[in-house]
Amino acid sequence: MAALTEREADILFRVIARFNQTGEPVGSSTIANQDGVDVSSATIRNVMADLEEAGVLYQPHRSAGRMPTSSGMRRYVDYLVETSRLAPATELDWEQHVDGLGDGDVESTVRTAGAIISNLSQLTSIVSSPEVTEIQLKDLHLSRLSEDRVLVILITEDGRVFNRAVRLEEPIESAALERMQNFLSEQVVGMSLRQVRRRVRRQLKAAEMRVRQLRRRALEIGLQVVEMATQSELFVEGTLHILEVSELAHDIERARNVMRTLEDRERVMEVLNRVCETPHARALIGPELGEDWGGDLSLVACGYFHDGRQVGLLGILGPMRMNYARMIPLVEHVAGVLSKELQELA
Repeated sequence: MAALTEREADILFRVIARFNQTGEPVGSSTIANQDGVDVSSATIRNVMADLEEAGVLYQPHRSAGRMPTSSGMRRYVDYLVETSRLAPATELDWEQHVDGLGDGDVESTVRTAGAIISNLSQLTSIVSSPEVTEIQLKDLHLSRLSEDRVLVILITEDGRVFNRAVRLEEPIESAALERMQNFLSEQVVGMSLRQVRRRVRRQLKAAEMRVRQLRRRALEIGLQVVEMATQSELFVEGTLHILEVSELAHDIERARNVMRTLEDRERVMEVLNRVCETPHARALIGPELGEDWGGDLSLVACGYFHDGRQVGLLGILGPMRMNYARMIPLVEHVAGVLSKELQELA
């Protein structure tokens, strides 16, 4: 990407700052009338034409002003970060809104963080629950729902509870279910879920001929639930804010497509996983999100941590013209508070 002159960069960033406020094309006269601008409207118009040729601005109509492309917006966001032009968290009065974030268990804390960041930004928040593969299993229960259905409950050391109803190939009596529970508990309680998954898989592979049917069925049940428990959950808050984005408000089908994409866990996780493991927020702008999202939305996301290891991601989805100077430090701030609260809950 070619370097811009100082004047080109100044005019580009002024155009983008104005566009982010209004969502409308910005004309040369608007920039010429701003404080700190000492060149004529004609000069600004020529610079805008050069910026259009460079691919960072475009003109939607011949008689209209200019709007930023996704490349132009990327330059702008990188400039904000590199020059520390982001709004200081201390000036944005967020602390009062995140008080009490950790008053519940892990899941409710993560959900609350998503709700808070959606309310503060008036955008849609996306939070992935903490990975649990390294969390130790504290207890395991099997409860008979019917002759051929069993409820499996896993309780981890950090207080999370996972349960799943499993249908059996054959009916089971209560006494046999108790023996299955005792066998599984002996095998896996006190181990991390990653270790549980590895051990159960290994024992199942060796169990085909040597282990009795009851134990094999117990291992199969245990594996089903552990596979489910070790998947991160996604919490999406403020979905209706999508309908308030002017770029989507007049295109209901487009808004529906975005909302359907938000319901697709794998597609959302694919986007979140593009955010590097860092305590600093990263913006994915326009096409960087992928084809599913169109070219006019952006995601600002940040990892949150436990014991120095990233365990989940938190972000906000909104229009490409969002207020990055405020949204980036907001996401970083809430992610930092969430990391602290999870450490205390543990």
